[in-house]
Amino acid sequence: MANLEKTTLFESALWANMNDSEKESLYQCLDIRLKSFAKDSPIIFIGQHVTHLGVLVSGQAVVVAENIEGQRNVIAFISPGELFAEVYALSGKSSGVAVYAQTQVKVAFINAREATTVCQSACPHHKQLIWNLMHIVSTKNVALNEKIQCLGQRGIREKISIFLALKHNQFGGDIFDIHMNRQEMADYLCVDRSALSAVLSKMKEEGIIDYHKSSFSLKHKEQL
Repeated sequence: MANLEKTTLFESALWANMNDSEKESLYQCLDIRLKSFAKDSPIIFIGQHVTHLGVLVSGQAVVVAENIEGQRNVIAFISPGELFAEVYALSGKSSGVAVYAQTQVKVAFINAREATTVCQSACPHHKQLIWNLMHIVSTKNVALNEKIQCLGQRGIREKISIFLALKHNQFGGDIFDIHMNRQEMADYLCVDRSALSAVLSKMKEEGIIDYHKSSFSLKHKEQL
């Protein structure tokens, strides 16, 4: 693995609260495989038996659920240093989602059993890795609960209102970035893009929100 790729891997939350020597020691201890994927190619299939958790080393990827008609529902976007497939790798169950490369990507795959089994020397940094993994899974569970809150609303406006309120609370400040374009936002909320844009425009005309591309501000949060 090249130095730049290893640096990105070590910057992952999986290696949090470790010094450089501990990271290097753990890297040598784990079964890590680097693999490249072309743009739009699948990294993980729905139904695939997953034994390794993935860390995106370069590029951008997306996690999606697909119905029988092939329509996709965006679950999450993956940036360099972020983990994916850890829940399925740890549970031993087949993947219920697919992961696609949005750009040319490189992924570091880590054997889940080796990652969660303390080595014979019982080194503290391996215990730290397990704690970090637990924290990552818990944080993603919070994000999933937030999406459930959005999807639990009946109307598009209600979904948008909950979504923007949650993002405002998450990022704070008068102006915040949702890090999604309109199609990605529509996919996340499971609504039609045109209908989403129409409701956003209406809310902007009413002076409730303002936005430019992916940046938003709440003018009257109480009216959401």
